[in-house]
Amino acid sequence: MLEIGMTAPDFHAESTEGPVRLYDDYKGKKNVILIFYPINNTPGCRKQLCDARDAQPDYEQLDTAVLGINPGKFAGHQKFTAKHNFGFPLVFDDRWQIVANYHVPTFSGMMVARTVLIVDKDMKVRYINKGMPSTQELITAIKEINESSQSL
Repeated sequence: MLEIGMTAPDFHAESTEGPVRLYDDYKGKKNVILIFYPINNTPGCRKQLCDARDAQPDYEQLDTAVLGINPGKFAGHQKFTAKHNFGFPLVFDDRWQIVANYHVPTFSGMMVARTVLIVDKDMKVRYINKGMPSTQELITAIKEINESSQSL
């Protein structure tokens, strides 16, 4: 697993909103919440991603974007997004390369363990949670990241 303070690995991947390039799209511009989730359209994943959708206005005010990442089928990502109108990209990690580069735990190599990271504008990992943190916990972490960045 990556550790706090490490540089986040760059990635280029397809998503439900077109190509995503972590460094090109976000470096120097926005913090990024990376939500690695197990399976499209299961109750826990639906709750987690719908919570992120509902908190998007708060995240945007804090210069923070959201990316959901999962190695599931691209068509499944599209259906899941259409059904819940997420408003943020679900990244298609078909070769499990992003999962591997971020050292996200898996269950027998068959399913991603729910993991949330926050990467700051300098592409440093600033927060890691192996679970489903609340929206308030994420907002608090982002505020701390933004405050510490301003004091540098």
